Amino acid sequence: IEDAEIIEESGATGDAPQGDTRAEATTSLLDRLKAHLPGCADCGPLPGLGGLRPSGGGMPEAPEGAQILHRSHAGPEGARDYRLYIPSCGADRVQGLVVMLHGCTQTPEDFARGTGMNALAEKAGFAVAWPEQNRVHNMQSCWNWFETGHQRADRGEPAILAGLTRALCAEFGIPRERCFVAGLSAGGAMAAILGETHPDLFGAIGVHSGLPAGAASDMVSAFSAMRGQGGGRAAALTGPRLMVIHGDADRTVDVSNAGRILAPGGEDAPHEESAKARAYRRTRHADAQGRVRAESWIIKGAGHAWSGGSASGSYTDPEGPDASAGMLRFFLETV
Repeated sequence: IEDAEIIEESGATGDAPQGDTRAEATTSLLDRLKAHLPGCADCGPLPGLGGLRPSGGGMPEAPEGAQILHRSHAGPEGARDYRLYIPSCGADRVQGLVVMLHGCTQTPEDFARGTGMNALAEKAGFAVAWPEQNRVHNMQSCWNWFETGHQRADRGEPAILAGLTRALCAEFGIPRERCFVAGLSAGGAMAAILGETHPDLFGAIGVHSGLPAGAASDMVSAFSAMRGQGGGRAAALTGPRLMVIHGDADRTVDVSNAGRILAPGGEDAPHEESAKARAYRRTRHADAQGRVRAESWIIKGAGHAWSGGSASGSYTDPEGPDASAGMLRFFLETV
């Protein structure tokens, strides 16, 4: 009976404008799901259900000679708009590519301001792609990591994002070892899926406050996974290199998901501590040949926010440590 009521409610249209009706139905549906999930009544702000909202404004100001382009990529599985940052060295001298996947309720511009990745990419001579997931594709602008139709290489959003990435790598002549993808929250979960579905496309993956591939198969199981009650598949050490960052005080996506993304094991690794930044535990995972294949940061007291980000963007924790710099450093270790 409850399932029937949920379907009826989510499908209601009435005489109100479609966008308003769908938003009201979705909010009511999510509230009901929270009430039905044990221990979720106090699970805190979920992406798109209150909490921080994107701040207004465009992309961060680019240095002289750099370009910020508005583009669209289309393929058999659909199309997505994206912003493209080309560093001041020029398109013919681009050294690599980072694809950045925003979280729920965010925009490419908001995510770019919050992470500061364009400025770091400028120094490295990298291009940065910022795909856009909007309310047409998900009511809260989330990447649909929790739907089975978006968890395979040849279907849905993984296929779209892989096609976009391949096109850019061909355009700039970028080899696989210099092609990377990173994301926050739902974007981090989709990055983990891309690492599994397209292991030959990316040299490394960055997952910030995300979940493992296969953690959920629908919206109900997504809530369970976010609360730390899900499953998922650990990333294979034979796939793309992997960096995982998560706050241990995250009340939106439980920190236990960081452990589900990485295979068991790993050794604590030394790192420089800053008196102004939060303390964190750094773990490195090596393969049988001793090559570092994965790294994790578990940040003490950090919530659901991009560590070290700028307050000009949403879902950021300016206190640090600097996740953007840490990811780019890890990505470039072996190239």
